[in-house]
Amino acid sequence: MTTSSDNYFLSTTRHLRAQEEMLIYDRFTPITTKAEQLVGDFLREEYERECLNYPGRAPDFEPGAAIWAARIVFIASQLLLARDKGGRDLMQVLPAYTGRKTAAAILSADLCLRCLPDVIDKAIEISPDDELVPLLKRVLRDWHYSGVGDVADAELDWASIAGDECLLRLYADRVIERKAAELVNTPVLRPVVMAAIGDHQDSFWKEL
Repeated sequence: MTTSSDNYFLSTTRHLRAQEEMLIYDRFTPITTKAEQLVGDFLREEYERECLNYPGRAPDFEPGAAIWAARIVFIASQLLLARDKGGRDLMQVLPAYTGRKTAAAILSADLCLRCLPDVIDKAIEISPDDELVPLLKRVLRDWHYSGVGDVADAELDWASIAGDECLLRLYADRVIERKAAELVNTPVLRPVVMAAIGDHQDSFWKEL
């Protein structure tokens, strides 16, 4: 049987994917195992549809990373208003990913994690000193494909990205799309970015 809390996590994740914004309510709703299964099935369908436009061979969907990222964005969004729960351990309700951070995990997590910068901006707007802000910034720094344009290049981990041609090209495309100058000169990215821009550099991105 599907409960209201199952529907709540699924419906807000559907809305996030459709509108790239999270519905926020002033109560904290726990996530059931059934809800995770439903969201995982939904995100698998979203990934399979999205990866049809990926360059080259797309990595396989990684459900653990996709569900983890959906939880992070969902719970962080609820905590923006449900701060009567301020006594709870944020590291416990927003745990780090425990699986391997592969190209598959990065792209699967990005289905929802790409909206994390907006959650961070809203958290800063509500309360700049909120302990939620640095925690979410660390998540985005660790999963920086989802934070292109919001993270700097210093000491980022490029191993999983450099090792997968599909992800590397997608990363370069996102750098170009967002004109993320702080990342474009990264040795891993610059050759791919320049190859993608080709002869259009002067008209498209003169700063390069």
